[in-house]
Amino acid sequence: MLASVTDPRSPQGIQHMLEFVLAVCVVATLAGAKNYREIAGHAADIPQALLKKLGAEWNWFRLRYKYPSESTIRNVLTRIDAAQLDLITGAWLSAQARKRGKAEWEIALDGKVMRGAWTDENDKVTLFSAMLHREAVTIAQVRVPDGTNEITQADALLDAAKIPGGEPVLVTVDAAHTQRETAETICGKPGWDYLMTVKGNQPSLQREVFDKILPLLTEAPHHVTEEHDRGQVKRRSCWITGAEGIDFPHARQAAFIRRETFEISGDRISKEHALILTSRTAESMTATDVNRHIRGHWGIENKSHYIRDTVYREDNSQAWAAEGPHALASLRNLALGLFRLKNANSIKETTEWVCRDRMRALQFMAT
Repeated sequence: MLASVTDPRSPQGIQHMLEFVLAVCVVATLAGAKNYREIAGHAADIPQALLKKLGAEWNWFRLRYKYPSESTIRNVLTRIDAAQLDLITGAWLSAQARKRGKAEWEIALDGKVMRGAWTDENDKVTLFSAMLHREAVTIAQVRVPDGTNEITQADALLDAAKIPGGEPVLVTVDAAHTQRETAETICGKPGWDYLMTVKGNQPSLQREVFDKILPLLTEAPHHVTEEHDRGQVKRRSCWITGAEGIDFPHARQAAFIRRETFEISGDRISKEHALILTSRTAESMTATDVNRHIRGHWGIENKSHYIRDTVYREDNSQAWAAEGPHALASLRNLALGLFRLKNANSIKETTEWVCRDRMRALQFMAT
């Protein structure tokens, strides 16, 4: 898969094949490397047997396999076409995830600001990604052009997610992306539907949805879930009704979710609510489904963005030059995808396990 990435370097003077350098970067990222220096440190410690398997060149002067230096790694990752790297790795992860035979694609869209990476226009690098709910695998990512925002990149991101035509797809988005253009783009694809959160950034739409839902709130919820976590009880109640009269493209149903947290004694700690719009009809989207999909959507924060920030310290990364920030983020998405595909959910512990013996990386890289 890595061999299909275009090499940006001049053919003259190349000591390492591009796919070998990228494979070394993947091993280092699986072992928890956070930046160029740490990737180079892991590269220097890779066992000779693993270097051979990854395709290293033999050094006849030192009688050992060669590994890429920090300058080589930095040169490759800052010059590579990161958009192409994202496209290739995302499509590959998508194909691997689909081997599990899931009947429907459930995709969460969300953006992430890399707080330590600044552009030439004195702005922060922002990436917009798509993740499969259940598998927690990022299948597409695009960089938001400087001077614009994530909303403008919905078309590009959905096109980058290589979904076979005709298969049912549900796209979930947060309130920032509840836009008429995004709804038209999603529903313009055969078999695609949306589930959108409505908040105060669209006050007129928020009022329409709330007025539609309000009469139902005196009745019993259509679906309730409860879970006990760390001495607290978390309850989610959902009401759902038709969206007739709501001025939003392809809206078929409106829903209301109330989230409450209680002490074991029964005292309520907090209460919040969410307004939802979906393009699916009552036959294909129930209150139970709404509750499940909304919880699944926030997996992109908990299982992707949060891990990239805590395990890989992405927000603290000072990499800023050229394609570097985007390429590093793509490698992290690939590493997380490899972990998830092998059902490794304790990411921090798994990176430490690989770090103690880098040969273990092959268990995740081989299919």
